[in-house]
Amino acid sequence: MLYVRAILNVKPDQRDTLLEAAKPCIEATLQEPGCLEYELHTSLSDPNRLVFLEVWESAEHLGPHGKSDHMKAFGKVAAGCLAGPPRIEYITPAKVDVK
Repeated sequence: MLYVRAILNVKPDQRDTLLEAAKPCIEATLQEPGCLEYELHTSLSDPNRLVFLEVWESAEHLGPHGKSDHMKAFGKVAAGCLAGPPRIEYITPAKVDVK
């Protein structure tokens, strides 16, 4: 299982534009093979910091996501909305034995 956290810092006047562009991207992504979760959240400390939380069955399932038409369309809109480059982190569960 692969988890992804993508942090987007959005220009305040472009927040609504980005949120609107995210809707069809989220809907399409949830239909992709291997996508288990794909959610967009707002930071409680900064409303212009948006965080995608994703869960994929594997890295192989995530690979085609970035090349999909809906991600390309979202990326074009996001490019004009972001205050800086997104910060993307890939995470896998730690093997911790809890008893």
